Amino acid sequence: MLPLEKTTVGALLRRTVARYPNRPAVIDRDVCLTYRELDDLTDRYATELLHRGIGHGDHVALFGEPEAEVLSLFFAIQRIGAVAVMVNTALVRTDLETVLNLGDPKMICIGSSYQPDRNLADDVQALAPAPTVEGIFTMGSASSAFYPVLPGQSEIDREAVAAAEKEVHSEDTAVIIFTSGSTGVPKPVMTSHYSRVNGGIQQSDDFAATCEDVFCMAVPMFHCFCISTNIMASAAVGGCLCIPDNRRTGSILRAIQNHRCTVLHAVPSMYRAIMARKDFHDCDISSLRVGIIGGASYPPGDFKRIEESFGMTLVSSLGQTESTAGLTVCNLDDDMEKRSTTVGHFMNYVEGKIADLETGETLPTGKIGEICIKGYLVMQGVYRQPEQTARAIDSEGWLHTGDLGELDEDGYITLHGRIKELINRGGEKISPVEVENQICALPGVETCRVVPVPDKHYGEEACACVVTAEKAAIEEAWIREQLHEQVAAYKVPKYILFFDALPLNGTGKVDNAATAARARRELGL
Repeated sequence: MLPLEKTTVGALLRRTVARYPNRPAVIDRDVCLTYRELDDLTDRYATELLHRGIGHGDHVALFGEPEAEVLSLFFAIQRIGAVAVMVNTALVRTDLETVLNLGDPKMICIGSSYQPDRNLADDVQALAPAPTVEGIFTMGSASSAFYPVLPGQSEIDREAVAAAEKEVHSEDTAVIIFTSGSTGVPKPVMTSHYSRVNGGIQQSDDFAATCEDVFCMAVPMFHCFCISTNIMASAAVGGCLCIPDNRRTGSILRAIQNHRCTVLHAVPSMYRAIMARKDFHDCDISSLRVGIIGGASYPPGDFKRIEESFGMTLVSSLGQTESTAGLTVCNLDDDMEKRSTTVGHFMNYVEGKIADLETGETLPTGKIGEICIKGYLVMQGVYRQPEQTARAIDSEGWLHTGDLGELDEDGYITLHGRIKELINRGGEKISPVEVENQICALPGVETCRVVPVPDKHYGEEACACVVTAEKAAIEEAWIREQLHEQVAAYKVPKYILFFDALPLNGTGKVDNAATAARARRELGL
């Protein structure tokens, strides 16, 4: 078990640069930066920020896909004690305006979009500027007729950067990340240097990362999953971040093959999409060693198929933005049964419990309740929303995750979905995850999501939205017949719909709200 360290993001990068100055830090298309070069570019951007009036505690919004320059700016912001506000590049203009206003940025830095026909600068220019904004710039490969480029070639003012670094402390806010918003308005979650650094160190240890590892960045940079398991974990051990040309499955496969990536963390839908490619088996991905699967639920059968198809060890984990990223994890040497059916045990230095939904009391082994944690991973709070913070963190310091789970005798947690996603059928509670796992285990089913739909008699009924494998002929009556042998009668969905694909949000998760809305439309409800 590695010790927790009282240090900052900037100091962690400095230490790794001292250890591995000439090792590759970032591969970005045709550009490869060593750690010394990444540090140099970070100092250039830090100088640029300071000269433009950005200082300790100021918010800088990063709105773009990962590039070498964007990563350097990410580190530069925190190096001088400012706060990196990560903005989802998939947001439409209305939601973008909401997020930018909630984040209070003093500066907005715009990068490129993962959609080739979209210019993020045009979207920003169409908005009413947030009252806090004093400067808007483009960077990396992005361009705009409205905004100047933030140059990364400035002479380094080492004295100014060093003075700013001295004022940064581990308890300062490092990053604001917005929750994905699949069930409500995104919340700006504040996390400290302490939680970010140690989250990266501990998670790199969970999957035995070393300086020899090459991390394929298949998860968007604005997501807590990417920041912890890719950016911070690689920085902790001196690994290399490999940035695909874009987040399309073909680009990810090419990056793995061409740069011999060893680490691939992703959400379940991304793994499935890569596997579905006709050229999947034509690509050489034999370099892959390990990957964390997280960000959304998945049935055990999916887990096994992914691990077998990619030929690497798959590690299950549970995380959320409010807990920096991961809060549970399996061990690399756990057997397939543990890794495919549980989300692991509470991470090192994390105190956890399963709490009764009514009383908050700790429940014994085998009882389903809310997963709650204490420890260094817990967020500082929701920015300028004390009521939201109080809802999430109780008076005793427990973070209420909103996830349902049960502990087994070995301390491993079986996930039962989100509390807010429970379907209340006339007082009987239905866990969508339980039903989804049974349906996904059926031959010919690719994936499934169970959502609530209104009912005049019971208030809510369950509707299963099923995606079948190519050429699979599956009938509704057959699914019902199979379910009646596996779950209680009241849990069998009243409605079963067949979709070509489930709608996804900007982080690659299934969008529950959009799925339920589509189900209601198709049912005429």
